[in-house]
Formats: sequence, C-alpha cells, structure tokens
Amino acid sequence: MAMVTNKFLGAVCVKLGFYRHLRHNNAGIEHQVRTYATELLEAERTSGGAPDYWTTVNDPPKCLADMVEAYVGAVFIDSDFDYNEVQRFFDMHMKPFFEDMSIYDTFANNHPVTRLFHMLQQTYGCRESRIMADEIPSGDGNAAQAITGLMIHNEVIAGDVSKSVRYSKLRTALKAADELQGIAPYEFRRKFGCDCNVKSNGDAGDTVDGADSAAA
Repeated sequence: MAMVTNKFLGAVCVKLGFYRHLRHNNAGIEHQVRTYATELLEAERTSGGAPDYWTTVNDPPKCLADMVEAYVGAVFIDSDFDYNEVQRFFDMHMKPFFEDMSIYDTFANNHPVTRLFHMLQQTYGCRESRIMADEIPSGDGNAAQAITGLMIHNEVIAGDVSKSVRYSKLRTALKAADELQGIAPYEFRRKFGCDCNVKSNGDAGDTVDGADSAAA
C-alpha cells in the first residue's frame, strides 16, 4: 500500500529531481512544490538514514506523483514495452525504501479505507459491508467520472463522485467514518439491521459469508 501512495511517489519525484522540471502556470502550485521539497529534503537530511523519512512530512501536491507515473509509463513505451526497464527503475529508485516492510505497518493501518473496515469489523462486529465503485461516462467527450459508495447491509451511507476511483474511495471512507462517529454498537445494529455477531456465534457458515462480503 505504501509503495503506490501519492505520498511516496511525490517523495520519489523530489528525490530524483523531477520536480525541478515541472511546467505550470499556477503560482500556488509553485509555492506548494517548493514548500514540500524543502520539508522533504530536510527530513531526509536529519533522518539518520531511516528510509521512511518521507512519512514524516506533509502530503505532496498530487502533480509530483503524476510526474513519476508519467515517467515510468514513458520508459515502458520508449523501451518498446520492455517490462525489465520498469523493473530496473523500481529496483534502483523505489525498492531501497522497502527493504524492511515492517516499518510501514502503522502507515498501512492508518489508511482511511483500512481504518474504516477495521472499525466496522472490530467495533461493530459487522461483516456485511463493502465500498462499491463504478464509472459514469461523461457523454460530452470528457473523462468518465468515478462514483463510489459504502454499503452496509444493502444501505448506502456515504458516497463520492470524483475523477479517480482511488480518491473517490478514500473520500467515501472519510465521510463514512464521520457518519459512524459516536454511534454505539447497539445503535449501529438497530440502524442497519446488523446481526453479524449473532450469525457468527450461531452459524459458522454465515460467518464465512459475512467475511467474504467485507473482503469484497
């Protein structure tokens, strides 16, 4: 999870110096990029060699992660679709940050979607929930829009429309967490008709079905 976040890819962008070649006409973006690069480089300088220094600074502007993704795509096409070139880029510039994956356990668990499903399963004992996602054609030639929604026992409680499924899911998770904030387990069961705990205690087969629904 950590490898594909904008937070990490933005750090790679600065590490490789790509950010210096960003072309734009937005003074706000220039300030955001300069501020982020300064914070990241200082974090690296004072990290004592810790590879996860990039997790300690504020999130980068998304355009930096986009630059890395675009570069890797260009390498893949320019090499006549030789995946070995992509692997070489990963091995040189990304893999060194992840030699010890255990240091990112907390980082992964702090992702909004992960936190949401942990709360649903651990706090409320609910195993019949999922984030549904689909794309809506624009009809005017523009890019399709992504629509997502959190469904709990066939009831949608939060949703989002965005240009990206990834970000739409993230915002849906954040909205759902806000909706559920402060709801006691007995209130949750009444509100959503959730009897997952009862099924779990009385029928092993129902437990498996609920777990599969949550995983999906």
